[in-house]
Amino acid sequence: MPLSLLSPHGRRGRLLIFTYHRVLARPDPLLPDEADAASFAAHMDWVREFCNVLPLPEAVRRLRDGTLPARATCITFDDGYANNYDIARPILLQRGLTATVFIAVDAVERGIMWNDLVIESVRQAGGQLEAPHWTAIGISGPAGTAASPAECVNRALDALKYRPLGERWEAAAELYRRVAQRDPPRLMMTPETVAAFGRDGFDIGAHTVNHPILAMQAADVARFEIQASRDWVAQVTGSAPLSFAYPNGRPGRDYDDSHARMVREAGYELAVSTAWGCANRRSDVFQLPRVAFWDRSRRPFWARLVHTYARSYLQRAA
Repeated sequence: MPLSLLSPHGRRGRLLIFTYHRVLARPDPLLPDEADAASFAAHMDWVREFCNVLPLPEAVRRLRDGTLPARATCITFDDGYANNYDIARPILLQRGLTATVFIAVDAVERGIMWNDLVIESVRQAGGQLEAPHWTAIGISGPAGTAASPAECVNRALDALKYRPLGERWEAAAELYRRVAQRDPPRLMMTPETVAAFGRDGFDIGAHTVNHPILAMQAADVARFEIQASRDWVAQVTGSAPLSFAYPNGRPGRDYDDSHARMVREAGYELAVSTAWGCANRRSDVFQLPRVAFWDRSRRPFWARLVHTYARSYLQRAA
């Protein structure tokens, strides 16, 4: 089997970590890159067919020890959306698969993330924002009404993503207030749901408190975000998390080596980024790469697996 040759067992093994955010009940034109229940179920069928799924902490230990099985794979979700529990969890359990869920603490406590306030604003506005709405988030000039709803969302998110934390949230909240005549929906899990997820045997990891771009924070703020999210998960689940995910996660832009050291010093065993690729024994376990596949049929999914594994042999450190 070509995949076993490219990702063998033992010391030459590769670890492929899939990343998801939401699993929607049905496709959403405002979220074209998010899996819906049907596509996620198909992905999990293909993953079960082609790969050996392990809990993330176990997989990373075995990666270091050189004892990975062939085609070792992990499944992860970022942020803590309620549909991870309501929709993804039953699909995983039906197939005997496990996953790691990384919790953004403030989002779980509020019930919604700042970026979802923006998305729901565009939804409430019928897919387009008017000029006063763009002004509310600091964009002047034409509103860009020719853009698709998804492009409208991306433009608004790009305008806010690298703002200071408080300013980012307030701008998103003000936009929602101007557009919607209702309270924001609760889209995230509750602390009780997070705890229940852990009791079901899933790995609960941390994803900071406020989902900041760590590279833009003072060192003491970044350290707080990393440590306080670990403390919250430990309190809610009864177990200190071993796994951490960097917000946005691009090495060198969203976080750097100093943040990887903070994660290690906080007591985590591993951390994941959004750098594309698969890990091998040379990889830094505090900067593990991940992949996100959007294939809608089995053969392209398999081909992308082959390509990702093959590319890892051309990189000095996967």
